[in-house]
Amino acid sequence: MGIPISVLLLEDNVADAELAIRELRRAGFDPQWQRVETEADFLVALAVHPEVVLADYTLPQFDGLRALALVRERAPDTPFILISGSLGEEAAVAAIKQGATDFLLKDRMARLGTAVARALDEQRQRTAHKEHERKIARLMRIRAVIGGISSAMLRLRDRQKLLAEACRVAVIEGVFPVAWAIDLTDDSEALNVIAAHSADEQAGPRITQLMLGLPRSQRPSHRVVTERRPFVVNDLSVEPISGSLIAEIRSCGYRAFAALPLFVEGRVVAILKLMAGEQNFFDAEEIQLLEWMCADLSFALEAIEKAARLEHLAYFDSLTGLCNARLFQDRLNQFVQSARHDHGQVCVVVVDLKGFTLINEKWGRSLADEVLRQAGARFGQFVTEPFALGRIGADTFAAARPSDGEQVAMELRDEMFAALKHPFIINGQVVGISAQMGVALFPTDGSDGNAVFNNAEAALNLAKTSGESFAYFSAEMTERIALRRTLVEELSAALEHQQFLLHYQPRIDMVSGELIGAEALIRWQHPQRGLTPPLDFIRATEDSGLIVPLGAWVLEAVCAQQAAWRASHVPIVPVAVNISALQLENGKLLKTLRDALTTYALEARYLDLELTESAVVNNPIAATETLEALRKMGAGLALDDFGTGYSSLAHLRTFPFDSVKIDRSFVTDITINTGDAAIASAIIAMAHSLGLKVVAEGVETEGQFKYLRARDCDEMQGHYFSPAVDASAFEMLLRSGTRMPLPAPTPAGQQTLLIVDDEHGIRAALTRLLRPDGYRILCAASGDEGLELLALNDVQVIISDQRMPGMTGTAFLNTVRQLYPDALRIIFSGFTDVALLTEAVNRGAVYKLVVKPWNDELLREHIRDAFRTYRTARSAKIQ
Repeated sequence: MGIPISVLLLEDNVADAELAIRELRRAGFDPQWQRVETEADFLVALAVHPEVVLADYTLPQFDGLRALALVRERAPDTPFILISGSLGEEAAVAAIKQGATDFLLKDRMARLGTAVARALDEQRQRTAHKEHERKIARLMRIRAVIGGISSAMLRLRDRQKLLAEACRVAVIEGVFPVAWAIDLTDDSEALNVIAAHSADEQAGPRITQLMLGLPRSQRPSHRVVTERRPFVVNDLSVEPISGSLIAEIRSCGYRAFAALPLFVEGRVVAILKLMAGEQNFFDAEEIQLLEWMCADLSFALEAIEKAARLEHLAYFDSLTGLCNARLFQDRLNQFVQSARHDHGQVCVVVVDLKGFTLINEKWGRSLADEVLRQAGARFGQFVTEPFALGRIGADTFAAARPSDGEQVAMELRDEMFAALKHPFIINGQVVGISAQMGVALFPTDGSDGNAVFNNAEAALNLAKTSGESFAYFSAEMTERIALRRTLVEELSAALEHQQFLLHYQPRIDMVSGELIGAEALIRWQHPQRGLTPPLDFIRATEDSGLIVPLGAWVLEAVCAQQAAWRASHVPIVPVAVNISALQLENGKLLKTLRDALTTYALEARYLDLELTESAVVNNPIAATETLEALRKMGAGLALDDFGTGYSSLAHLRTFPFDSVKIDRSFVTDITINTGDAAIASAIIAMAHSLGLKVVAEGVETEGQFKYLRARDCDEMQGHYFSPAVDASAFEMLLRSGTRMPLPAPTPAGQQTLLIVDDEHGIRAALTRLLRPDGYRILCAASGDEGLELLALNDVQVIISDQRMPGMTGTAFLNTVRQLYPDALRIIFSGFTDVALLTEAVNRGAVYKLVVKPWNDELLREHIRDAFRTYRTARSAKIQ
């Protein structure tokens, strides 16, 4: 019994049609087909979603290219194979460019089954890849929603504001076209709609009101309350809530709906409602993620409701209106819980007003209380969001802020000091006051909120005892922050005294080997430490804001060097400069670049600007405007370190980049790590589909170079050609016209066999046996060695032992299958684990299984057959 396959065949010749069906059945398929003659017939047949479309190139009433256009318009993923009796090469190429999966001449119909099988397999791979991308996009989308809502939970203490923000985040980050929430604190749902958020300002509110106009028993909220679980309609065309309502919903483009309960102490207190533009959008995985999000929201609502039941004085200081010690500790614990989940940090500062007792004694309690009130207000004005701030003792305050780096410890401490810099004016009396502080950091100085707070108090006591204005709990942190401050001071001086210089790493065209550009890399000529790489100081320049003047210096230095080279008749190439997020946000990047280009009379085309994803996603609208302006000036734009951040296709489509740079972390193990290879290949394909060039960073070996070149990577940087060199050395490269030596092409018809076995005797015996057959034979003692040889050589057939130390034969060949899918893979072993090896054959990782000890003539025939199969498959692919 063959595999059922729905085939739509466009063929005016009955004999040819019957031949096609016969060949499909011979290939193991059980085709179901129908003959169509007109375009109208074809559209009707296409509506039933055939698995494969076969079309004659020339038809009486419409040709195969017209059929191809209709298929690509209505079923873009359906394999489409053109069949012709005399299809010329130019016409075949044109058909492939227009979206044909394959083409076949009628005198080669014996290959039809193979072509269909290959087309279906490629379609399954594309579908699996799209599903993988969809899952990643879903996780990133829900993570963004949960992150936005979590941030709102920390910032907002008002029930309605929190729910309104949740709706906004669901639309902005979660791509739901409409989101609204119903507050169920009383019977009147219509009066308790939390401000709905909608991508369509007219349709969203209209749909919301229509659903509220339904009889109570038909409202989704009624079912959610009574059943206490999500109510989901994944196809609004077949499961109507109300006929007229559904018609209007569908006219707005909405196809699915979900209502999710929010609980407080077991009661449904609110309902979050979401519209989706796709049928079956709310599958089990989506609902699970949304329930997770609603659990967080429910937790926040429960905290708000509990807070409302208590007297204000139970949580807030009656004098300053700030958190009291209890509430401050609670908010600190929330920060710590979030930081633990996100692997972040939380800084705690405890502040004691120095000499406050004397103020109380000198001017009385009334004025002293006013000092406390104004001090609390000042702290609230100076501390940067997000933060927690409280009065935890008579003249003691505390502040906490989450962060992902130690820089926050200096920032929060300095903000608290700045709040008390100017004296207070109270009833005409000028009152100055200073402070002493203790600082601690989670998780360095404590495993939970209580421990960090207690250690911040211990640091305050240390400051009081030593007479210092502040102290850190951790001596190591004190030393690190002192070193960071010293480093920033040294960097500031380095800018002033011109201690920076540039090195240039060449960029090579991987097709021609030409030197076509470079990346400018900054170095610090430190007076004591010598030449210092950017890894040792760039983070400090970003944290301190020095990256803005330093980046301006780099731009000017590159323009000056380019102008000097041109004046010396050096054939210059574009030089890339890294642009930080702060430079982009600063607003002066365009002016800085224009001034530098004008000063040195340099065309913008000799500059490339490299930006990371994080630099453009914070404010995408402003970033797009700036990048468009840079592009109009003529500068090249590259998206740097692609794959390490959001890696969003939307970023590539939205922002006007010219090229994408694959981060070196995906290149290092690209010849042995299938995950890295898949990511790099996907980036290349994705970028090329959008008309962008691809640059690989960190290419260190010939194997990496060949692997990337074979997958059409356009350009590369790395030590395989040259490390970053100083200006004079790079000038020599430009003057000499140095090129990358390209690998010699494999001789036509050369048959290369790779033998992988950890036993030398086995390798030698197989080599003696097979050498008379004329093969070029390569040998490796392990899977790792085999992967290195594959990266350097064009190998058609591989024979591998199963039982090898480190990497088994099946593991090795499975990796080969993913990295070099065309190579034929044979496994042989004396360890007859039939189930394991048979499973490998069935999975496709292994082409054939040979058991030791082998029969010489039978093995030679297996090898010959493998090479014949390889040639046949390659010929079919070329056609």
